[in-house]
Amino acid sequence: MSDTAPRNTRRHSLRIALTATALPTALAAGCGILSPVTAGAQDLSSQLFGSTAAPDAPGEPPVRTPVETTYPDVGGLPAGVSVDRVEWISSRHIKVFIKSAAMPDQLMQVQILLARDWHSNPTRTFPEVWALDGLRARDDENGWTIETNIAQQFADRNVNVILPVGGQSSFYSDWEQPNNGKNYKWETFLMKELIPVLDNGFRSNRNRSVVGISMGGTAAVNLAERNPGIFKFVGSFSGYLDTTSPGMPEAIKVAQQDAGGFNSDAMWGPAYSQDWIDHDPKLGIEALKGSTVYVSAGSGRDDFGQPGSAASRPGSAAGMSLEVLSRMTSQTFVNAAKKTPVNVITQFRPSGVHSWDYWQYEIGQAWPYMADAMALSREDRGSDCIVQGDIAKLDLSIVGSCVTNEYAMDRGVAQDFRNGTAYWSPQTGAYALYGTINGLYSSMGAATSWLGFPVTTELGTPDGVGRFVHFEHGSIYWTRELGAFAVPEDIMKAWGAENYERGEFGYPNGNAFDLNGNTVFPFQGGWFVRTKNHGVHWVRGDIGKRWVANDPAVQSLGQPTGNERLIPGGAFQEFEHGNIYWTHELGPKVIRYGQIFDTWGKHRWEQGEYGWPTEDMKDIPAGGLEMKFQHGIIREINGQIQEERH
Repeated sequence: MSDTAPRNTRRHSLRIALTATALPTALAAGCGILSPVTAGAQDLSSQLFGSTAAPDAPGEPPVRTPVETTYPDVGGLPAGVSVDRVEWISSRHIKVFIKSAAMPDQLMQVQILLARDWHSNPTRTFPEVWALDGLRARDDENGWTIETNIAQQFADRNVNVILPVGGQSSFYSDWEQPNNGKNYKWETFLMKELIPVLDNGFRSNRNRSVVGISMGGTAAVNLAERNPGIFKFVGSFSGYLDTTSPGMPEAIKVAQQDAGGFNSDAMWGPAYSQDWIDHDPKLGIEALKGSTVYVSAGSGRDDFGQPGSAASRPGSAAGMSLEVLSRMTSQTFVNAAKKTPVNVITQFRPSGVHSWDYWQYEIGQAWPYMADAMALSREDRGSDCIVQGDIAKLDLSIVGSCVTNEYAMDRGVAQDFRNGTAYWSPQTGAYALYGTINGLYSSMGAATSWLGFPVTTELGTPDGVGRFVHFEHGSIYWTRELGAFAVPEDIMKAWGAENYERGEFGYPNGNAFDLNGNTVFPFQGGWFVRTKNHGVHWVRGDIGKRWVANDPAVQSLGQPTGNERLIPGGAFQEFEHGNIYWTHELGPKVIRYGQIFDTWGKHRWEQGEYGWPTEDMKDIPAGGLEMKFQHGIIREINGQIQEERH
């Protein structure tokens, strides 16, 4: 079946057990779509097709600001597609930002939970498990990592977990028209753009599974049916696997309007039209031949508090009735599948409501089937590791249990744990790292990078704001506001002379960059500069801004040869070929060394009769140079100095 081939030109050729009368009755039972009574009880579409909690929900652990790092160019991509950047949340959790040709108006974000052996076996490729979000998908993070323990579940498994971010109300499909500020082309992005990025840049072995909850369950089946052969395993957890039986388009339309103000007509056209038929999971089942298909749903009965329940809180009326609707549409899909060669693994639970608690449970139940479909070895399905030697003597409570054995790294070893990594060398001993600092360290190559091995664990800064780890040849500092950045030992020494983070420069707040052969390290209060001859100086304030901006006037000055110096009325800083002078009233002005500078000096510089520079030194038409001061002008024409005082 091609991507564009109609699924079934006969509308409703496979009818759901929900009749035109039964569906509104089920909806009115509490889902809130058609019933004003239940709509007041709870926001319907926060339940319909999936939802996510508020980002600052009480009791959630603090989320660290990610660190942005460079990533090697990914070749072999379609025209207009490229990896913009990668941010490391931890050593095994990354954000990939992709420039999309299909949706060029925004950077597309995909998060990846890296496979267990990503670091220990850097030449290996890995299978993938795609996990799709629900109707209220957020633009900052996928609901699976917000609401479930998926990172822990997959920490010891040798698969990359692929988590698309965003797509509220989209059904991860290509919409017919732009709507509500979005021009959704999700199917094209996922199938034609993301897959090449993963294949060419993120060590995919092209062996894929896809699962989704609610809206994402519908989308998982649709993507697999419309792109046959891509996914070895297809899983719908509480999905809506019938989109064209009477009442279903209307229900989806109300939900999309509530979840972001979207109009379903822009998605697949008028209700019951051909595009709706082409996106009806029950009408495309035969395209799933060769894939393992898994469909689950609860009964709608709340079992909170009962033995064996997956629920952490009581179910809502909306959650109960919505799960009934999911169960009924999933049953219709399963009934339709019985008329095809496709075998569907069906898990219709005797209880359970439309809630992330149950979906977290369900992905665990589906895992053995996924692993079988992707032909994973026993070793790749879980860990069999031991902790020994100096690493075993560490307090490992914060990094959890091991997921790999020790593996060689440069002059020592590393060992991966569920929440971090332990490093050991005979020169430094053993230390366990975690979180964003370990993420940055891993992205740099860990002990193989210029930092070398850690010589401390993660520690708090004296001001109580940040965290840091010292390494053999530098340090990494982190704050919640700024993120994590690496600081080499020569910059550490210069920063320390200014009282580290408690001094005027504060914390590092950017990645180092090259400026005319000098390496510049950004801090909150200025920049430390490793010059071309390997000296270290700092620039700050308006003088620093001018120099870092690298405009033509300051570009000619070269590298700094000293730090900024305060003088009565202002400040100045010396560079290879001139100085920058600053006052509050006049700002920073550039003067190059030479006869004009020397003449000014004979008059006691800024403290003398000419006063402070009021403009940058500039060329003049007569073939010379001119410098204006508060009380005069000095010119150099054909090697001769002309002075004009006023």
